[in-house]
Amino acid sequence: MADNKRQHYVPKSTLRHFASDPNRHPKPRQINLVNIAAAKVVRGASLKEQCYQDYFYGKNTAIEKALGQVEGYFSSLVRKMIGTRAIDERDGWHLVQMVALQKARTLRAEEELNGMMEKLIKLFMYNRVDEHDLRKSRIKINDTSNRNVGHALALSPLMLDLKRFLLANDTDVPFVIGDNPVVTTNWFARIHHPQRAIGLARSGLQMLLPISPRFALMMHDSNVYTTNSRINVISISRADEVTALNELQWLNAHKNVYFPPTLGVEFLEAMMNVSRPEGGLSDFRRMERIADGDSYRASDKDEFSPPTDGVKSELVVTSAKALSRDVRLRAVSMRNKPIFHDDGSLGSPQRDPAWEDIVGDFARRVLVGETNPTRFWDFVEGHPLVSSIGPWLRRAKRQSDLRRQ
Repeated sequence: MADNKRQHYVPKSTLRHFASDPNRHPKPRQINLVNIAAAKVVRGASLKEQCYQDYFYGKNTAIEKALGQVEGYFSSLVRKMIGTRAIDERDGWHLVQMVALQKARTLRAEEELNGMMEKLIKLFMYNRVDEHDLRKSRIKINDTSNRNVGHALALSPLMLDLKRFLLANDTDVPFVIGDNPVVTTNWFARIHHPQRAIGLARSGLQMLLPISPRFALMMHDSNVYTTNSRINVISISRADEVTALNELQWLNAHKNVYFPPTLGVEFLEAMMNVSRPEGGLSDFRRMERIADGDSYRASDKDEFSPPTDGVKSELVVTSAKALSRDVRLRAVSMRNKPIFHDDGSLGSPQRDPAWEDIVGDFARRVLVGETNPTRFWDFVEGHPLVSSIGPWLRRAKRQSDLRRQ
């Protein structure tokens, strides 16, 4: 086999924490899984055969090798969190990058992006290509995974304002992990802005990544949510809360969910009985402009439908599908007076529009090669909007500086 041909989108170092032979020396080699499509439980599957595709990041293996180096550092952070049962705030920058990278690099993320772009391109080709031929065609972006990874790392500072927690599972029910393991939900937006709940800059964002059967990393918008924990560790003592988080992994997974040998059969079967959404992986909405105003109304038109007579313009909204449930823990509650920015547009509610602009400006320069990610803090300090960012930014910068020392 060619060097670096087998390219993983969930690192083996992550899956080893959930292995079915965790005590094997020097490294575990087997893992239990549920194949979603076949509703089949497989025990003792080969761990190295999971969550990979040949040349997933392309035949130029430099990217795979670079990711391997990053994974090594992230793996050390995970071991430190597990070993100390704590989060070192100086690691905040790297934890945000770890979550952003894992969210963007999976097979499901690749297929979500391709699905969204295919619908957009087919809509733009309306009346230019025969519809019968268009329906039969399949459109795919070259190097989708690399694009996802590049964009995710460039935009990852968007999540620096999220408060980070280590969830310590003190129950007899272990965490499971899916092949699309970063769960993104928004309890606040589901209640107050259900049509505007998707996006990393949204107020009320919640993110969850299991790192072992006993621990998970959670990040959320602390201007919307509050916790009963004085430190950044939340202990979970109720099995039903772990079960609910495992069901989010089940709903968010693409093909497989992996579980440790300590998961009881009754909990495994209950998870498998949770109904998963049908249909495509992404949402596609055509919003029609009403008369000459600035208002738009949602339509039920697909990418092959002609425009409505009299409609002069449309706004097309695409996104990954929102999960049917949110991260809910008894230790986390919604603030009575959440802080957010809402101008009524489809891009709101936002946690901080100025920070979104700063990170967006930086990401655009990174993606066109005008700068590199290591220059982020220099860029921020010179940005005209930096004075409008709250005190959390100074804390984040200070912690990042301490880690570099």
